[in-house]
Amino acid sequence: MAYGPLAQCAFMSGPSPFKKKAPPSNEKKTFKDMLPPWKPPDRCEAPPPGSFMLYCFDMEEVKSDASAASRSLPLDEMSAVVFGSSQDVDGMVYDGNKGVRPEHAAIYYMKSRWFLKAVNGPVTVESMTLHPHLKDSDGKPPKRYTSAVTKKMETIEPMDAKRKLTREFCVFRLGDSDRRFWIGGPLPVGDGETEEAGSGAGNAPESRAERKKDRKEREKERDRREDRDRERSRSPRSRSRKRRR
Repeated sequence: MAYGPLAQCAFMSGPSPFKKKAPPSNEKKTFKDMLPPWKPPDRCEAPPPGSFMLYCFDMEEVKSDASAASRSLPLDEMSAVVFGSSQDVDGMVYDGNKGVRPEHAAIYYMKSRWFLKAVNGPVTVESMTLHPHLKDSDGKPPKRYTSAVTKKMETIEPMDAKRKLTREFCVFRLGDSDRRFWIGGPLPVGDGETEEAGSGAGNAPESRAERKKDRKEREKERDRREDRDRERSRSPRSRSRKRRR
């Protein structure tokens, strides 16, 4: 018998128990500071069938080959879509960039509009005028919209509110990723946005969904003007003039 470290008796039976390691465990550890999975708002609804399409392309591929086809995903019966780098979540749109979080951002459809929400990381919304190579699933350029706004890029953080996607601002990227996503379809026209003259699909006939959407927008604008005129005619000043007469 001999004395080893910490005056512990060393026997011929084996090493000191202080040096032994526990057997590996396959138990999945869950930390308390992990955020719960993101859930879309309760008022989300599925868009009309065949109205919207989600496209994806990599900037490096487009720079090397301008005719490179973009990948597409129909948004039929999809009220919300989550983007991130996790490969364990079913139905997630994958982006494997190092700066992309497991659940990075999400889009959801509510009140006939698509909204973009930064969940666990920054998201940059870009104008389609910065990407002249956009093409749909048929290889045709979409209708191009522009505005007088000088700021063509906007970064939103998880603490910011949701961002409405419009005809011009329909492109976005996750963090510092080189991959771009954009939505094609009858998105609402933003403030001051107009269609570019001679755009790729400017002279093509609109689909039924686009014509119906534009007709509803014109009817809403006409109703607003009628309401404003009606309120002006019923103002107290006009009634006082009638009494004086």
